[in-house]
Amino acid sequence: MTTIHSIVAATDFSPGSDAAVERAVQIALAHGAPLRLLHAFEVSAWHSLKGVFDAKRLTMDPPADVRMQQRLTALAAALAERTGLQVEARFNIGDPDSAIKAYVAAHATSLVVIASRADTAVPGVGSTTSKVVRSPACPVLVVRLTPSHPYGKVLTAVDLREVSMRAAFTAVALFPASQHHLLMAMDPALDHALRLGDVTKEQARVLRESMHTETVQQMDRLARELSEAAQHPVAAEVVNALPARALIEQAQVLTADCVAVGHHGQGALEALFLGSTAQHVLHHTLRDVLVVP
Repeated sequence: MTTIHSIVAATDFSPGSDAAVERAVQIALAHGAPLRLLHAFEVSAWHSLKGVFDAKRLTMDPPADVRMQQRLTALAAALAERTGLQVEARFNIGDPDSAIKAYVAAHATSLVVIASRADTAVPGVGSTTSKVVRSPACPVLVVRLTPSHPYGKVLTAVDLREVSMRAAFTAVALFPASQHHLLMAMDPALDHALRLGDVTKEQARVLRESMHTETVQQMDRLARELSEAAQHPVAAEVVNALPARALIEQAQVLTADCVAVGHHGQGALEALFLGSTAQHVLHHTLRDVLVVP
């Protein structure tokens, strides 16, 4: 099972990122992991160079980037004092998504926590978050809910491919005290695909029932394996439905706090897209979303 070594919380001091930082604090406390607060100050290269020689830096009225760095340092110190965690402030000049990716590439990072948007009341995800989850180098937790307690229930989409299995194991490793539910949705379009294989309607029905039975057995085995690392038995369910729709509906039925999905992108072209199920969940669920590469 994955060990949680380091957690990065991206912040721009907006209400949304405040929620992300608080969620990151909860997770860091649960694992005794160090927390890195990361802020990227967006200025042009010219302005950055000019700022080095700006006379304001020698006065009581520092420029905006210096004020932000001071604010970030103060936040890290306050969180460390309040929680007892090891909290560090990391300040970069540049666009936020590049800063996050550069930091993760240079440092061992178990999880990046980022807000869905600066204003969490707005549906969907903002441009920075969208860019970060397109090609994540490590698991990314997209926070929409204001944290009031640790996650009670986590729903994970499983299709028995490697990346979805990794999502399930990562979710349990991050949130071992939560109740975990695995959901496998068998697309109804499978019936049409079977019929295209030049089989009768009855043969297609038998094949589908056989596949369903085998899938249930595989999901049960996965749930038992995951239960060894979780504090509660892991549940598994197989349904006949469109995966994205089933995941959204089941999250509502279970009142899940977080939905975990695997990132299926591979290669340069696929990295531009997150995958239909993950995209649908990010843009339509009111829950937090864990994206696992």
